[in-house]
Amino acid sequence: MSRLSGEPASAVVTGAANGIGRAIAEELLGRGHLVVGLDRDQAALTTTRDDLGDRFVPVLGDVSERAAHEDACATAQQRARLQVWVNNAGIEKPTSAATLDDAVMRAIIDVNLIGTLLGCSVAVAAMREQGGSIVNMSSIHSLVGFPESFVYASTKGGIDALTRQLAIEEAHRGIRCNAVRPGAVNTPLTQSFLDAAEDPDALLREYAELHPIQRLIEPVEIARVVAFLASPDASFINGESVTVDGGATARCFAYPPVEGP
Repeated sequence: MSRLSGEPASAVVTGAANGIGRAIAEELLGRGHLVVGLDRDQAALTTTRDDLGDRFVPVLGDVSERAAHEDACATAQQRARLQVWVNNAGIEKPTSAATLDDAVMRAIIDVNLIGTLLGCSVAVAAMREQGGSIVNMSSIHSLVGFPESFVYASTKGGIDALTRQLAIEEAHRGIRCNAVRPGAVNTPLTQSFLDAAEDPDALLREYAELHPIQRLIEPVEIARVVAFLASPDASFINGESVTVDGGATARCFAYPPVEGP
C-alpha cells in the first residue's frame, strides 16, 4: 500500500540506476510504491535491483526513444496503478556557442529535453483516466548562467517551460506536473567532473561554495522534495519548479559568511 495515496500504486523513474534517480527510487519504495526504473546502464540497473529488492523493477532502455518509455509504462501498469512518473534522466557536457559540437548538442537535447517530453507524453496517456503526478528534473541552470553550459541550460529552461505547459493542459484530468531545480548534487556525474579536473579539491570547494550552506546537496535531499511533490500532500501544487539549492540563486555573488555576533 502506498503511503502517498493509501492504495497499491506504481511509479516510473527514469535514470534510476545512479545518483539522484536511484535516491528517488529508494525514497518512493520507502513510501510504499513499486518502482519501475528506466535506464540505459544495464550493470548499474542490476546492482540497484540487487540493493533495493524485488519491488524495484529494472527496465533497460534509452529515454530518447518513445518505445523505452512505453515499455516502462506497461511494466508499471501490469503491477499496480501508475500514480507517479519522474523524468529524472539527464546528461551534462561542457558546451559553448562559439565552439558548439553538433553531436554533443544533439546528445544532450535527446536525453534531457526529448527524453522528458516523451516521458510526459507516455505518462499523460496512461494517467488520463485516473490522474497522477509527474515530476521533472530541471536545474538552477534554467535560472542563472554558468560557464560552458550553453546546451545544458537550454534543455533545463525548456523543462521549466514544458512543466508549466503540461500542468495547464492536464490539470482538469487530475494530472499535476511540477519540476525540481537542484544546485550542485553529490552524484557520480559530479564525481566524474572532479576526477577530470586538474585540481579536484579546488573544484569541490567551488561546488560547495556555490551554496550558502557551504556543501554539496545529497541526492536524498532532492528525492524527498520529489516524493513530496508526487504525494497528496502537494495536491494543490501544479506547474511549479521548486528550487533546491541551499540559497545559491538567492544571492547575486558568492561572498563569504559574515563572522561575529
